[in-house]
Parts: sequence; structure tokens; C-alpha cells
Amino acid sequence: MFLLRCLAGCIVWLSLFGIMFFFIGTGLIFLYNAGYFASASSAATYLGVPSVDSTYNEPIGWTLIGLGGFFFIMILCCCNRIRLAVAVCKSAGQFVASVCSVIFVPIFNSMLGLLLWGFALVTMVFLVSSATFYVASSSDYFTAIMSYSDPELIRFYVFVFLTLWINAFIGAMTIFVIASATCMWYYSHAPGNELSLPIYRSYKMIFRYHWGSLAFGALLVAIVQFLQMIVELFKRQA
Repeated sequence: MFLLRCLAGCIVWLSLFGIMFFFIGTGLIFLYNAGYFASASSAATYLGVPSVDSTYNEPIGWTLIGLGGFFFIMILCCCNRIRLAVAVCKSAGQFVASVCSVIFVPIFNSMLGLLLWGFALVTMVFLVSSATFYVASSSDYFTAIMSYSDPELIRFYVFVFLTLWINAFIGAMTIFVIASATCMWYYSHAPGNELSLPIYRSYKMIFRYHWGSLAFGALLVAIVQFLQMIVELFKRQA
């Protein structure tokens, strides 16, 4: 967190200019192989510049240099935005340093997700076993479901939808707890406000005030994911 707070600006700016110089440098290498900079051949040999034998060296080289120049113009145009992003990174470092327990929120919720899917996979196998399977011949080791529209699979589809709903709800809990703790930390800097157990209070607010809204949002996500899964299943069967 100390490095994030102190070196966030250096890391961001060095990364941006590093990408720009990568495009320009790679473009110069292609132009060198196209016949440009013949006077620098000894220096290029000393530096180990790779030799690329292609008729497209010149257009590729100018294209990469153009991309590097375009990237540089974008950096200049978005300079204020980049500085804002650096400030956000520094504030994030300060937040995590002040509320260290926030690190365990995604870990805890990921463990809940793993337990959920571990139980769900076992149950799904049991529910799928009630469907009718197709066997091509006695020598086949693998079978396939005869039809995904089999009425016996209704319970399987319902269970899959509920699993997706619960999984989306766990993800919504993670986002809410981190966002709520961040707000508490930010406003704790005001006079008379103290930061007290922000993670615990955030979980408490979920079950007391925001259970319905998170469940409704998770329901919308689960509906979309379930429809995508159904479409993929019927595509494969077709």
C-alpha cells in the first residue's frame, strides 16, 4: 500500500510512455529492415536488432510509428484524466491501509462461491441423471442427453437458475460491502466522524436494509446468464 500511494504516478506514466515507445521502437526496427537508417547498421548490429525479411517492412513500420504518435496525442489529450486516475489509485492505497479487513471480503465471498458451486455441481449431476441418454453402440464409453427439452430436466434448469441467482447475489454483496466501506472511510475524515468497523456495518446493512435491492439486481443478472446458457445448449443440439 505504501508503494501504491507513493509510486502510483510513476507506475502509470511509465506504463503509458512505455507502450508508446514500444510502438515507435518496433516501427523503427521494421523501417531499418526496409532499408532506412543504413548508416546506423553497425550500431544496430551491436544492439542485436533482429532482421526481418519481408516486403511489408515499410508499411508495418510506418503504421507502428503512427500508432505510437496517436498514443502520444491521446496521452496529451487525456492528461487531466490520467492525473485523476493516479489520484484515485493513491486514495485506494490510503483506504486499504486504513481498512485492512477489506482485503478479506473478496476472499470470504470467493470461498462462499466455491462452496456453492461445489454443492451445486454434485446436485446437478444427480438431477441430470434423471434424463434420457442416447447410446450410439455398446462399444461407446460416452453418452449424451437425448433431448435438452426433456421434461425430466425441468428441475435441473430450475436448480441451475437458482444457483446462478445466488452466485450473482454473492458477487453483489462483495461490491456493496467494498463500496459501503469506502464511503464510510471517506466521510470519516469530517469533524466528529470516526471510522468504526466499516466491514461489519456494511454486512449488517445488507441484511437489514438492502437485501431486496441486491437480490433484484442479482435476479436480472441470473436471468441474462440463464438465457445465454439455454441459447448455447440449443445451438449445440441443433
